[in-house]
Amino acid sequence: MKTMLAKGYVLSKDALAKARAFDESHGLTAAAAARAAELSKRIGLTDRVNAGVGAMRSVDETYRVRETTKTVATATGRTAAKVVNGIVTSSYFSAGAMMLSDALTRAAKAAADLAAHGRQS
Repeated sequence: MKTMLAKGYVLSKDALAKARAFDESHGLTAAAAARAAELSKRIGLTDRVNAGVGAMRSVDETYRVRETTKTVATATGRTAAKVVNGIVTSSYFSAGAMMLSDALTRAAKAAADLAAHGRQS
């Protein structure tokens, strides 16, 4: 059902209620959760994940990775904004924009003249 909804299918409330009732009567979700918990316990998945998270926190606290990443991202954003502002306010940029605008205006006029000449023929 989730896959169908994710792909854009529209399901009625009745269909969702029937699916939920079917799941509850057959215990599919509960059985899957129990099997996942059993597997996790057997291979120690939860302990390994917790150990990995702990190691990541330790590295972050030691090297301040998260803080450094935020600082770099902020500085990069400011620099990009300054560069864009510099380009837009540049006299070269405005001169180029004016030349492009003039060229497009002349091209549009030429196309209009050609169309008018074609109608006269």
